[in-house]
Amino acid sequence: MQAMKRSIIADVVAIAAIALLITITFYWIEARREVIILCDNFTPGVLKKSVERQLDTAELLLWDATFVANGSKIEAYSPLHLGIMQCNIEFNKQDIVVFSYVE
Repeated sequence: MQAMKRSIIADVVAIAAIALLITITFYWIEARREVIILCDNFTPGVLKKSVERQLDTAELLLWDATFVANGSKIEAYSPLHLGIMQCNIEFNKQDIVVFSYVE
């Protein structure tokens, strides 16, 4: 009886681990897709306000804005990717996208 309980518990733990792995994988893929799709929207000439508005709709991304010598820069990334993959958007002094790229 004791061995049977252990077997059932082990099965439940294994199923839960597999379900967790599938869920994490799904979110990881969606976060990657979100970075790529949004970054493709930020073509030269787009206003910074538009970029910020689009980034605010993202569900799996965080973003930081910083000022640089000739304008500003936004880095959008997903915590699920541990900072490995991010979208970098550079703006001129008029807050217009100069270029963006996925890193």
